[in-house]
Amino acid sequence: MMQLFSGERKRHASVQPMNREGDQKPAPRGPGENRGFFAGLEEAIQGISSPALLMLAGTVAFLALLPAWLNYDIISRDGAFQYVPLAQVFLEGRFLEGLMGEVDPFFPLIIAGIAWLTGLELELSGRIASYLAFVLTAMGMYKVGEILFKDRLVSLLAVLFLITNRQLVDRSIDCLKESLLLCCIIWGNYLVLKGISSIDKKKLSLVLGALMFFAGGLFRSTALVFLCAWLIVWVFHEEKGRLARAALFIAPVCGVLAVWAVNPELPVFRKSYQFGYFFVSSHGAGDILRSGASAVTKFFSTGNPLIILLGLTGMYRYRRDYYAGHLVLVLVMFLLVLTFWIFASDRYFLAPIMWIYPLAAFHTLEIIRSGTMLPRSFAVIALLSCMVLWAHLSFTPPDPDKLARRDAGKWILSQVGPGHEIFSNRERLTFYAKGTGLPLDAFKRAPSSKVLAIDTGEEDGKMLQERLDSQGILPDKQFGSILIYLPRSGDLDETGR
Repeated sequence: MMQLFSGERKRHASVQPMNREGDQKPAPRGPGENRGFFAGLEEAIQGISSPALLMLAGTVAFLALLPAWLNYDIISRDGAFQYVPLAQVFLEGRFLEGLMGEVDPFFPLIIAGIAWLTGLELELSGRIASYLAFVLTAMGMYKVGEILFKDRLVSLLAVLFLITNRQLVDRSIDCLKESLLLCCIIWGNYLVLKGISSIDKKKLSLVLGALMFFAGGLFRSTALVFLCAWLIVWVFHEEKGRLARAALFIAPVCGVLAVWAVNPELPVFRKSYQFGYFFVSSHGAGDILRSGASAVTKFFSTGNPLIILLGLTGMYRYRRDYYAGHLVLVLVMFLLVLTFWIFASDRYFLAPIMWIYPLAAFHTLEIIRSGTMLPRSFAVIALLSCMVLWAHLSFTPPDPDKLARRDAGKWILSQVGPGHEIFSNRERLTFYAKGTGLPLDAFKRAPSSKVLAIDTGEEDGKMLQERLDSQGILPDKQFGSILIYLPRSGDLDETGR
């Protein structure tokens, strides 16, 4: 750590020290380099202004997400049963109730705000928020690449890696907060880097960067890992005053832990900041080791194995500076957190993966510009793999079975209206029907006062269908493997039940 943040930095020949914005030009290339297509591409890019390229990055990101958006099938469970219901609470003006719940309220607040302004339904409002954040994240990635490398092609390549990430694309067309989280993180990192590399308005940029990380923390606590890593960089960036800076860093951390130790049931500790899960765990050493191996595997698979490999190997070639030190700290901290998390979803790996993309883009172009045949071929294959993986996800038609659940729910809504109790083995069907789901194993008799919607593709649904068939009871409607039995009109009371 001492060597990493010392004044003597190890620099690669193609990258100059990060000083003021705009004072660095790409290093000249040797006369023997054979860059072909990339040489012409670089010359064309140099003729375009930086603001125009920033808008280009946003436009390409918008278009890159459009095919997947059009092939959307069904809302995620988190969206259906956490974010949309809480957004409805806010839309009805019950703010105190919403803020005191166990679900992080910031994303549902945004959903409710968009729905209130536009009149759109809550699911679509959440999807629009994710879409717009995806575009802003791509623009932020371009700015990060620009301030780190002063190389527009590297910046655009980092954007390409980001917008072709299958996990991010899949989350950004849904009613989920991943792209909003990454938007706060990438712009927070940009503002910190801008503060480090500039003289004027240095403190303002650093403060704004910290505020962006705190905003990201309202979506998910992992955003604060990036802030924590920058604070560690600040503590060790020079010898003078190190102990005082360390004390300033450690004091608030100890304060938060002390509050948790006294009252771990505070609302802030119940959802994203469950420290007890890490400090008091029943997982054995074998579980931890397996989780660590799984975390490494998921890191590669979620970020595209070839691109991640280029990023990690690029760490050896890249200069030792604040970005490199911060990246190492972020990767180590996330590895520890996700290892002890045991069952962390793939989406939790997106934040550290996003932060390695600028370095992966730099190293990819460094290899291509070198002209060495075998490494260059590998880099080109890695680039092509991004497009192939993105296209496979984006142009895959919607899942017919999931569409059947959505269509069945909307049909039930059109027939009996909202607010009904529905026996079903498909939870999200009840979301689209705007009803209350009841477990299928609680169903005891023939359909009468409640709606019955069963997926016969599941074993319990198949058994119930056979039982009803034996009684001569036929469904009122079928959508794929979904059978719907409406309540008998004579059995409905005044409340519709």
